Amino acid sequence: MKGKQIVARLKSAPLCEGLFVILVTGLAALLRLYALDGAPPGLYHDQAYNGLDALGVLGGDTPLFFTSNNGREPLFIYWTALLVRMLGATPGALRLASAIPGILTIPALYALGRELFDRRVAALAATLAVSTVWTLNLSRVAFRAVLFPPLAAVALLALWRGYRDRRAGLMVLAGALYGLLFYTYLAARFSVVGMGLYALLTLWREQKAFWWRGWLLWGGIALVVVAPLAWTLLSQPDALERAGQVAIWNPAINGGDLWGTLLRHLGRTLRAFIDRGDTIPRHNVPGRPIFGPLITAAFWLGLVGALWWRRRQPAVMLCLLWLGIMLLPTVLAEDAPHFLRASGCLPALFFVPAWGLDDLWRWLEARGWRGWAPALIGVVLLASGLADVTSYWRHWKGETAYYSFESGATQMAVDINRFLESGWRGKGLATPPDDVENEAVVWLDAQLWRDWPSVRYLIGERERTTLVPALQDEWPMVADDAPLMVVLWPYGQHDAALGHLPAGRLITVRQGADERGDLESEARGLYSVATCESPQGIATNVGARWEQRITLSGYEWVEDGAGWTVTLYWQCDRAVDQGYNVFCHLLADGRVVGQHDGPAAMGIYGTERWRGGDHIADVHRIKGKSLIERPDTLAVGLYDWRTMEHLECLDAPKESDATRLLLPLE
Repeated sequence: MKGKQIVARLKSAPLCEGLFVILVTGLAALLRLYALDGAPPGLYHDQAYNGLDALGVLGGDTPLFFTSNNGREPLFIYWTALLVRMLGATPGALRLASAIPGILTIPALYALGRELFDRRVAALAATLAVSTVWTLNLSRVAFRAVLFPPLAAVALLALWRGYRDRRAGLMVLAGALYGLLFYTYLAARFSVVGMGLYALLTLWREQKAFWWRGWLLWGGIALVVVAPLAWTLLSQPDALERAGQVAIWNPAINGGDLWGTLLRHLGRTLRAFIDRGDTIPRHNVPGRPIFGPLITAAFWLGLVGALWWRRRQPAVMLCLLWLGIMLLPTVLAEDAPHFLRASGCLPALFFVPAWGLDDLWRWLEARGWRGWAPALIGVVLLASGLADVTSYWRHWKGETAYYSFESGATQMAVDINRFLESGWRGKGLATPPDDVENEAVVWLDAQLWRDWPSVRYLIGERERTTLVPALQDEWPMVADDAPLMVVLWPYGQHDAALGHLPAGRLITVRQGADERGDLESEARGLYSVATCESPQGIATNVGARWEQRITLSGYEWVEDGAGWTVTLYWQCDRAVDQGYNVFCHLLADGRVVGQHDGPAAMGIYGTERWRGGDHIADVHRIKGKSLIERPDTLAVGLYDWRTMEHLECLDAPKESDATRLLLPLE
């Protein structure tokens, strides 16, 4: 083949079009798959319920409507079950169930735009959808609404082409795809209004040319597909309660002012296209409008053009009807604008700013700037895309996203799985192989199991996880050499669990991750951990005896950029009669330059719980900012915080006093 022929083929429209679709789809895949195992952080309970139901499907529970967590349509859950079967019970399996439809939205949107308008409008719309925060975020969270946009785009494409070409087969396909929309997300029910209005407008415009057979075929097939779900919902009235709970006609939502609430929600929804979008961190960078400033200007330019010089185009009429109707789920419900409820508008949304950019392109070409027009539009798209991606990535790395996605509960499950060496352990899309030789067991507070569905979904080895305090009469036995982890709710009663810890073990306690509710300003501890393992190998560099038959066996210290971590290893020969505080003072030339005082073992396993034969790892964290000079000595002691009386160290060396043991930091 000659060189000129090769160049001509490379410049051919179909090849360029194909390369463009591959390019933007590949870019979308990169943005949606990158770091998918850990971003967004955590696993919000709505996502976890999808995972739990997917596990139920794999176990043989196959309903048409899932009633847990306020009820959910089934298509996303069955799709998720396939990925959970392949990858295991991981956050990545759930997020991948969103990422794949999110990626497919791009070529589906391009195909729809290519059919309704032209290549340029289609390319502009698809490019905008790649990086806009709304679509990017929806593609990385495991919410069932993500299936709606690509399926709706393909359904509209089949309907448009089938009606235009009078092809009954395509109308059947379009009806089947449209019926499937009702199996994706609650908001699909509003599309009936939009499609009904569009059919009536088509009838008014075409009159005698209206293809009755095609529309009846489309509607009949859609009804057949929807019928099983509709029957299920009608036979379970409780399944429809969720819509009434969040609708503005609920007095708890409108506060007795229905029309005022409607107007406020309409205004807030319109503001999403100007300066203030969804404020829920799981749906959006809080408060960020749908588009950045440049694309917002293009949106309003496109909307003006659609209502003025494009208004006679049937495709424009279809898009505007779809956009307006599919915004109703957020206008008519609480928390407007709510990007999850409004996600049904996405198949039409991106065409509006694409019209505006297309009009700008044509205006520049008409004034002799044919060469500059694509460059200028490209700069606008690139600048807006970079701003969107940067804003999104900064958001999910922040504290707000951490708490909004209930990352503390996910960390709890990871801690348990790492201890058991089973299930997902914090990294990767798939679960690694279990360590079959690990005999560790976990006692988990029943309240934590009940309150956090992400823990129920993620824990890998459930046979070695026992709920407490569910067991009162017969406490689970732990093999002599089996490590034990006890995961406790910090605000509950722990006497039973801690009183049944195996004797003669090294007991180490620590605080787990924090959690914070959506409406709370302060974080609090979500769980505490106590581990019981063999005391072999602990530091034995002291051996000093105190009153109450307490012995400081040894100590360790670690210095890092943030301060010092001191670990004291205590042992007692008999039960201690009361709780004592421990003080750790860092000294420099005899002066205190840093300190930490508090109950032994963080108060979780304080001295009042110690039993004969226990070994206790007592960790004290001393922040580096409080250190004036580099310390050379550690001073340790115990005292009764109620009376400030100190216990006497019976083996204190000469350089120490009777109540303070001095230990070198070398």
